[in-house]
Amino acid sequence: MMAENEEKVLKFIWKIENYSYCWSTSNSLQSPDFQMDVYEGSSWCLKLYPRGVPLCENYISIHLARLSSSSGPLGISVDYEISLLRPDGTAEYVKETKDRCFRKGHTFGFDNLAVRDEVFWMKRSILLPQDILTVQCRIFPKDTHLKSSTTIIAKTHLELERYVFHWKSEKCFSEKLNEFNTLKFLNDRHHLALKLYWRLAEGREYLYIYFSNFHDLKIFHCKLCLLDSNESISQCILDEHIDSGQSDFRLIAADEIREKKSIFLPNDKLNLHCDFTCYFGIQCNQIETVAFDNTIFSVIKDKETSSEVETTSANNRPCSCTNIYASFKKDFQTFYQEEMLCDFTLKVGNENIQAHKAVLAARSPVFKAMLTSNMRENEKNLVEISDLDADTVRCMLTFLYSDTTGDLDWEAARKLYFAADKYEIMKLKRICSDILKRNLSVSSAGATLSLANLHADDNLKDLTLNFIFKHDAEVICSMEWKEFMAEEAHLAAEAMRYIFMKKQKIKENSNCMY
Repeated sequence: MMAENEEKVLKFIWKIENYSYCWSTSNSLQSPDFQMDVYEGSSWCLKLYPRGVPLCENYISIHLARLSSSSGPLGISVDYEISLLRPDGTAEYVKETKDRCFRKGHTFGFDNLAVRDEVFWMKRSILLPQDILTVQCRIFPKDTHLKSSTTIIAKTHLELERYVFHWKSEKCFSEKLNEFNTLKFLNDRHHLALKLYWRLAEGREYLYIYFSNFHDLKIFHCKLCLLDSNESISQCILDEHIDSGQSDFRLIAADEIREKKSIFLPNDKLNLHCDFTCYFGIQCNQIETVAFDNTIFSVIKDKETSSEVETTSANNRPCSCTNIYASFKKDFQTFYQEEMLCDFTLKVGNENIQAHKAVLAARSPVFKAMLTSNMRENEKNLVEISDLDADTVRCMLTFLYSDTTGDLDWEAARKLYFAADKYEIMKLKRICSDILKRNLSVSSAGATLSLANLHADDNLKDLTLNFIFKHDAEVICSMEWKEFMAEEAHLAAEAMRYIFMKKQKIKENSNCMY
């Protein structure tokens, strides 16, 4: 790596929160400004292009820029290195340039820093933990010496608006009208219209959803689930990030709904659980911390854009909250374990598990919707859970109270993943998904593929299909796959097609080399 033996370096670390809401946009993101004091306080920033620049649309492009308003000499020559960081600080996709001269307003960088889909899908768990992308830029000034190594940590937060509600149809399913239902939801600034309707496709009748009135909406995540007669989530039918260029999506075939009429059609009406998270392009930038030779100073500035670094004196640094947090977590766990002041019951089979409404509502949007409405569960202070076992529910509650899961094997993670998706506990879902990915094996490939397909988890599904491709002979010859084919014939056929298409593509690419 560049300048490994040099003692002094300016390191700029930029964290982008909610990155999945900008990864498909062609607009650029700009980091908070930072200064290089060795050159009379010259001002700089990073620019990231989620869809790359022209001719590199399949990549993430990142550039280092010297601002037009920058002070300092006319030209500044530096060596610099840009990379993406894992949570442990390990650098990925490291690219470097030596002796580059930056004039005021000039921008240089790497148009093909990282393959966009690879970061978002194949390496999501290590490069997008909690949906945060971390970029690192190391700068080594030329012909001068830094008095100390400097680390600046900055953050860009993409502001999201979330809407969670139940959408109850006004018309009976049997009426089969072309326009099934229309809904408009809005706030003071934004409007979005949704329409459910039926359409014939490939000889079958499907339910579609149509989006309109996007206006300045950049992208949003849409999750739709079918509700059963108890108004509990029964099946996810859409879980997608949608940009303003998309308008309609196929949801589910009409005959699939009829097959489970007793579950999906109480009173012959179809009811949906909706969870929409919207991004309208609003960003908040701030410099979080500055460290000189590992001495950390807190930054008190918090504005939409920041070009100045403000620090407190070393004598006024904030104390560590680690021990306070550990004590808080322990007390909260005890609060749950000793069932103090419980006001809600989760009935699982013959067991009654006690909990607190406030905690359930704070940690799960589904419980929040249930406990802040006139639903039966809120009135009776009880919910009956028929699709989870008691151990899984207790494990889910332990996470809600302590934010930890303990050690989970593949089977426990599979059950907990189902629970996390049902109650929309997204952090727990990611934890379980990571465990399922790490424990992918010949024997579990089919079951993992089925789980990913059931919950519309494209990331887990793609990783599982790729694993099956790499171990096709072992997987397809296993007893577990034989049972899987009998139960999931359509999904097994999809996996076979995936293997065939990928081998065909490799063959074509190989022929193109000659």
